[in-house]
Amino acid sequence: MALGFNYSSGEGSGEIMAIVKYDARSGRMSRRDYENNENTLVDITRSFKAVFDLENIEVGTINFSTGGAPSFAVGRYGGAIPAVPDALHKPGFRIVIKLGKDCGGDIREFASTAKACMRGVDDLHTAYMEGVKANPGKLPVVILKDTVPVTTGEGQKKSTNYSPIFEIVSWVARPADLVFSPKAPLAAQAQAAAPVQSNSPPSTGSTRVAPPPAAAPAASTHDDSEDFG
Repeated sequence: MALGFNYSSGEGSGEIMAIVKYDARSGRMSRRDYENNENTLVDITRSFKAVFDLENIEVGTINFSTGGAPSFAVGRYGGAIPAVPDALHKPGFRIVIKLGKDCGGDIREFASTAKACMRGVDDLHTAYMEGVKANPGKLPVVILKDTVPVTTGEGQKKSTNYSPIFEIVSWVARPADLVFSPKAPLAAQAQAAAPVQSNSPPSTGSTRVAPPPAAAPAASTHDDSEDFG
């Protein structure tokens, strides 16, 4: 639980960014595209590969039930986190990523409050904190290796979600277009709560502003910098 998430319990400003979405109910990863005034989900579960800006992961609380754009009260891990605005805000994370060429190739926002998803991201962040020691100034290339079922409740309240198993397959220099763009809290929530644990890794020079699929193929010797340069 390195990121400080609580798994036991049941609006920011800034430029709007296209998103990727992990559906914990099915264990699928999708890209949400907006074309011809319509939102379309494109399944990228099997091809998913992305550079994760885990140097600038944001944690805090998010409300996805606004009827419009989500409301974020998050801050960069290791820094000050905004106070929880209301009961509709749930613990969550936000990461800016760059998709590999086979699944879109553009910059996306990845955020969730689903506990099953948060577990996978927490484990990924732990691996990142260990791996960056040998890869200073670089960011991890991540794949969705597999998913595992997580069953909670009993009887009619029993449900199964799928936690992602993310794997770091290589490390690359920060892509030029992967610029950290934080979700600033609303003015009413500007007063920060106590900061979370800080063990920030070396900087990469960023600007601070159906059932689940089978396991993904093992990492190859392909130079990932060609996909993200």
